[in-house]
Amino acid sequence: MTGKFSLSEKRSIAGLSVVIGLRMLGLSMIIPVFSVYAVKLQGSSVMLAGMAFGIYGLTQAFLQIPFGYMSDRFGRKPVVAFGLLLFGVGSVICAVTTNIYILIAGRFLQGGGAIASACFAWIADLTQESRRNTAMAFMGISVGGGIVMGMISGPIIGGIFGAAALFWVAAGLSMTALYVTVWKLDEPQNNQRQNQPDFGMNPLNAIKMAGDPDLMRLNATGFLVNVCMISTFFVVPLRIAEVFSMSELWKVYLPLSVFGGVAMMLSSRKADKGSARGVIVGALTCLAVGYMIMYSAGNVWWTLSGFAIFFSAFSVLEATLPAAVSKLADPAQKGTIIGVYNMSQFSGTFAGGALAGALTGTMESEIFIILAVASIIAAVAMSGAKKLKPAV
Repeated sequence: MTGKFSLSEKRSIAGLSVVIGLRMLGLSMIIPVFSVYAVKLQGSSVMLAGMAFGIYGLTQAFLQIPFGYMSDRFGRKPVVAFGLLLFGVGSVICAVTTNIYILIAGRFLQGGGAIASACFAWIADLTQESRRNTAMAFMGISVGGGIVMGMISGPIIGGIFGAAALFWVAAGLSMTALYVTVWKLDEPQNNQRQNQPDFGMNPLNAIKMAGDPDLMRLNATGFLVNVCMISTFFVVPLRIAEVFSMSELWKVYLPLSVFGGVAMMLSSRKADKGSARGVIVGALTCLAVGYMIMYSAGNVWWTLSGFAIFFSAFSVLEATLPAAVSKLADPAQKGTIIGVYNMSQFSGTFAGGALAGALTGTMESEIFIILAVASIIAAVAMSGAKKLKPAV
């Protein structure tokens, strides 16, 4: 029995879902139009546009562990607030520039909003372990909703006001999330660091903890999932452009968000009952199936069928993986360990952008084969995760 959320848990889940959802909305709005916009800037090229597209993931990767540690040491709220401020400043720089190199710098600074590890640690602080996967699922739905709403509204707003306006919207969303963080959310009173008088960064212990075989499997899987995400969202919109214009993309992403949300909630409840390993392995297998369909697709509709399978599996993994990491982490260093996981994820964001930029237009279909094989390998590796095995 997982039980019902208490009122305070509901308030915390809602507030943190708003914060991380608004940030993801700000990031996602530019995705459908970014490449078209970036290649037209002063001094730009396709390669530089690709670098600008994925560079924020590099900053995110570098800062996940420091931000996770600082949230363990100094509290979740100040770290999340600082990250949102950095994201807002980076968005303003992107909005005012017409130069590709300054755009790259702004995107790099946007990545300074590395709040994911602190937010997931925050929600883990405030929810019972038996309900944590479900809580993560609600946050995952917020992330997925932010992505979908961004992909739908970005082309519309960009078409009316220009793509640069999307960065101004992102800055405004960041300030709204900052308001919620500072004035509407409570710092957890039971944060384990308060009960650890000798607490310090202790990097050797953190590295040892992150080096746990099951955590290493989860970190590698998180890396792969973000490689899949950024590569797929780069390639698929180009493939379906012949049928769906930018203003019609909502017809694709709206039903996918419904299917993904349902899959996420059902699988998260199953994971909460002790089947996290099976859920993760199943979702990775579905990723591979989706990629094989997209690879062999002879028309847009088969591509969309594979994309739908991918999107549902991706939604499941976005909720299940961080919840599994938080369950295996030492409570006193939860933010740090989740930071290691998120570093792996955002390294995948950068790698996915590099992969898509390098192969799109020349070996585009091969991207799907590469990701399908990697997904199968990850599924096999995760099947050996002993600590995620259901209790008997």
